[in-house]
Amino acid sequence: MTHDPHDLTGAYALGALDDTETRRFERHMDGCTSCADEVRSFRETTARLALATARPAPVALHDHVFAEIAHTRQLPPRQQTRLPSFRVNSVAWALAAACLVVALALGVVAQRSADRADRIAAQSREITAVLTAPDAQMAPQETGPKGTMTVIASRSLNKAVVTTSHLAAVPAGKTYQLWFMGGGQPRSVTTMSPTARTESTSTIAPGLDGAQQVGVTIEPAGGSPQPTTNAILTFALT
Repeated sequence: MTHDPHDLTGAYALGALDDTETRRFERHMDGCTSCADEVRSFRETTARLALATARPAPVALHDHVFAEIAHTRQLPPRQQTRLPSFRVNSVAWALAAACLVVALALGVVAQRSADRADRIAAQSREITAVLTAPDAQMAPQETGPKGTMTVIASRSLNKAVVTTSHLAAVPAGKTYQLWFMGGGQPRSVTTMSPTARTESTSTIAPGLDGAQQVGVTIEPAGGSPQPTTNAILTFALT
């Protein structure tokens, strides 16, 4: 699925595109001054958003298949022998079934790629809207003993872009949980389970209304309806 590259300026500025998408967008941007200007306008803000580095995508099935073909030694020529008709039919059906499985798997890969492109484009539009909102606020990173947090919030859009980084991996059976706090009971935004201390996690968080703080707690796996521990990170909102 092809998307209008003008929709990807926010995702590009935030490093949310993979290598192929980045190269494609940069080729477009070389000849598009409006996209170049828009990306440039995001640089100062996005430089302070420690967005997660994209994980390498799994190797597509067809790449794996052809790689296996490339390094698998072929059998030497054999004397041709006419197979019984039932054997020929069995082989033909086996080959047809194998081709069908590969075709279906490649279709799944293509659909997943299209779905990912849809998510990136949608995320880019949401991030761009928050970054360019007239009332967007961004304070210095809040740093605690277990990580850092950066928030850009827009009251008019009722959402925020929240980035946490350098969180230690949680113990088995535990997860980090992000909350909007103040104006009543804390409201859960999402759960996060980083696997390495350098991993960052970014979230587009809706439902900002009434919140006075953003906080992170450590909760049982799956999250809790309300915080069960003190926040390890908090970020005041104005």
